[in-house]
Amino acid sequence: MQVNISRTTPIYRSQDDHGIFVQWTITSPSANAIVDVTIERSGSPEGPFELVITGLTGFHFYDNLRRSPVPPPGATRENLNFLSLTRTLFYRVTVRDSAGDTSTVTRAVEANLPRKQALLKRKILRDERVGFKFNGVDMAILKRRHWGLRCKDCFDLLTKRVTKSKCNSCYGTGFEGGYFQPVRIRGRFGVMNVQVQMTPQGVADISKKRVIILDYPAVEPYDLVVDVAQNKRYLIENVTHTELRTVAVHQDLAASELARDSIEYRLVVNYDYIPVIY
Repeated sequence: MQVNISRTTPIYRSQDDHGIFVQWTITSPSANAIVDVTIERSGSPEGPFELVITGLTGFHFYDNLRRSPVPPPGATRENLNFLSLTRTLFYRVTVRDSAGDTSTVTRAVEANLPRKQALLKRKILRDERVGFKFNGVDMAILKRRHWGLRCKDCFDLLTKRVTKSKCNSCYGTGFEGGYFQPVRIRGRFGVMNVQVQMTPQGVADISKKRVIILDYPAVEPYDLVVDVAQNKRYLIENVTHTELRTVAVHQDLAASELARDSIEYRLVVNYDYIPVIY
């Protein structure tokens, strides 16, 4: 048995009722009955995922604000904003039958293309991947958290602001953990543009780069791009999409390199990386 997510569509019924419609299919089903379907969501394809509902037996589900988890005692939670124009959601569906066999699939909320345009998009992405094999580098995308448990160490509930820019719990984001798990990809860096500015503290240099990646995962401003080989961290400032009938094919990112003493450098991306000694 194998489960496939066939549709993830935003639905806006009214001001107080909006969410995501998730539908799935099961191919090569076994003779055993489906006894449990579990739905989870995240802001990154690598998770961590939060449980939305379990115990389903059908083939579709409507996820809205009523499904938000209840925070533990003493904790404050910021619920997901389904109306945001920049947030990308990933849903994970796990199906279990009466014999104990399971199947899991993850998919982002995205538009569906007709077959002809879908094949054209696949061709464009294939050509990009071939190019990245020769002139691309290993990268990691760190998706910034925009919902979840608020940081207990530095988030002020009265002013709704972060009180410490170098917090080891939220890394300046205001949410526990700060970022989702890193997503390893290949991409291409453009020419570096170094700017020098005068500040009250003295001369400051700003290094900016252009980053080209595929459509997956969808990147938003304030996410992080990591050059795995050199362990350089870049903050995404702007995202431009190349689109095929309003569906993104690849992403052109404007990124600014973070200072080496930034709190984001404490995020572990590659446990087994050994720097090259020159």
